Amino acid sequence: MQQWSMHLNRDQYDLLKAGSKTVEIRLRSQDVDQVQPTDIIHFIPTPAKPSQSDEETLAVVTDINDFDTFEEGLRHFPPVAVGSPAGTSVREMVNAMYTIYSPADEAKHGVVFFTLDVVKPE
Repeated sequence: MQQWSMHLNRDQYDLLKAGSKTVEIRLRSQDVDQVQPTDIIHFIPTPAKPSQSDEETLAVVTDINDFDTFEEGLRHFPPVAVGSPAGTSVREMVNAMYTIYSPADEAKHGVVFFTLDVVKPE
């Protein structure tokens, strides 16, 4: 088991911490490709709240799915699981991903969907 750190936009971080977001989407990269089931990811919110600069949420990777495109992957998961409102269309979710990642980067790298189980603080 390895541990990783990833930054996450504040709105998505809050959904992950609350337990409604259970899937994190990333472009494939050398580091991302090393993540395995049972690894722990330390999610750090961006931007951090000034009073909580050391804030993080831990999640265990329970499954990993590689896809060529966001659309292909988003067809496999309900909107709420990936941090979108219920009823959001696949096209709307793809367009939201394109505000973060470019279609050129998607085509070059492919995408990975991590299914997560948030570790609740004791």
